[in-house]
Amino acid sequence: MAAYETLLTEDRGAVRVITLNRPEMFNALDFTSGPEFIAALEEAGRDEAVRAVVLTGAGKAFCAGANVRLMQKGLAAGDPPAPWFSELAAILHRSISTLRRLPLPVICALNGVAAGGGMGWALACDLVVASRAARLEPAYRNIGLTPDGGSTALLARVLGLHRASEFFLLGRGLDAESALALGLFNQVVEPDQLLPVALAEAQELAAGPALALAETKALLNQSILGDLETVMESERQSITNMSTGPEFKEGITAFFEKRKPEFA
Repeated sequence: MAAYETLLTEDRGAVRVITLNRPEMFNALDFTSGPEFIAALEEAGRDEAVRAVVLTGAGKAFCAGANVRLMQKGLAAGDPPAPWFSELAAILHRSISTLRRLPLPVICALNGVAAGGGMGWALACDLVVASRAARLEPAYRNIGLTPDGGSTALLARVLGLHRASEFFLLGRGLDAESALALGLFNQVVEPDQLLPVALAEAQELAAGPALALAETKALLNQSILGDLETVMESERQSITNMSTGPEFKEGITAFFEKRKPEFA
C-alpha cells in the first residue's frame, strides 16, 4: 500500500480500513487530503485482495469540511476566493464520484461530526454505522455558502423536500439518533463499538458475491443517483459564485471572530 500524508490505510483480512488522519484539524478537506483520499480509494479498487472498505476518522471528528485555516490564509493574502472554491469543489466531487463508482461496498464508521464536504463523504458510502457522538452539520448557511459534495441529492432523496429544506435553509444539524430515525444511518452504536461493528459488517460483505454486489451498487447508482454528477457540477458552480459575494465575506469573518453573522 502507498504511504499517505493525511490518511492511514490498513487491511483487516479482505477489508481495507481507510482512516482520515489529521485529528488536529478535524480531518479537514484540502488540496492534499482530497487527492490522497481519491488515490486511496482507487488503490483499494485495484487490489484484488480487497473486497470491502471501511472509512472512518481519527480523533473527535470524522471530517469538519473544508480547511478553513487555508481559506483564511488565502483571504488574508488577498487571493480571490472563487478559484479556490472551484478547484476544491472539483476535488471533492471527484472523490464522491470515486466513492459511488468504486466496485466495492464502502461502510462509513462515522466517529464524530461530519460537516460540509465531510458530510458528502459519509453519505456517499453504501452503509453508515455511526457512533452516538456522530452528528451531521450543514455548515454552509452560517458562512453564506451553498451546499456541495452532492449533499443536496444525497440528503433530499432520503429526507424529502421539507426535511431537507429544514436541514439546509435553517441550518439545523442532526444528531445520531435523529439521523438514524430519518434513514440516513443504518446503525447507531456506542463509541467503543463503532469500529468492531463496522468491521463485522464489512467482513460479511467481503465474504459475499463480489461481482453481484458491485453490479447491485451500479444499479442503485443508476436508479437513485443517475444525475449525481450533474447535481454536483451545479453545486460547484453555485458555491464558486457565492464565494465572491458579500454574504460569504460576512459569514467567514464572523466565523473567525466567533460571533453570529449579520447578513444584510
